[in-house]
Amino acid sequence: MAETKDDLQSKLAAARRVLEGEEHTAKREQEEKLKTVKIERAELGQHLTEIVKQKEVLELAWVDLDSRRKAVRVLLNPILDEEKKIEEEEIKLEAEEARIGVESEKHQVEEKRWAIQTKRKEIEQQKWTEEQKLLAIEKNIEENTQKYRLLVDDEDRSNARLEQLKAQEI
Repeated sequence: MAETKDDLQSKLAAARRVLEGEEHTAKREQEEKLKTVKIERAELGQHLTEIVKQKEVLELAWVDLDSRRKAVRVLLNPILDEEKKIEEEEIKLEAEEARIGVESEKHQVEEKRWAIQTKRKEIEQQKWTEEQKLLAIEKNIEENTQKYRLLVDDEDRSNARLEQLKAQEI
């Protein structure tokens, strides 16, 4: 009957314990445990260093995105003001057109209103372009925020594990 590798390993470990004696076995197991703890601490340290680097990249990206968001808002505000002004002008022309009874005068007001509507469409196109930029920036900020929060959670877990390992070494 052939022994499996696991069976052989457990038998070798049992033989080592018996041959070493309790004192040497306890000492060897403690040394192995300390070695394992040191390795895990080193790996956690590297992992934490990597987390710090990734967080810094996201922080720098946030600063850039926030600057771009502010710049788009600065461009968007006068467009929104202009759009509002044009809409008010269009409403006035529509009211004036409704009051006028003579077709020739009505036609002049209609032409003015059509020109205003054309200008409003141009303004709306500009507004939509800037709003799309703003939405894309906001989406990037939200995605980066989620990534950052995951990193913070990972950092907290890693620090907690590191503290557990430090306590084991004492």
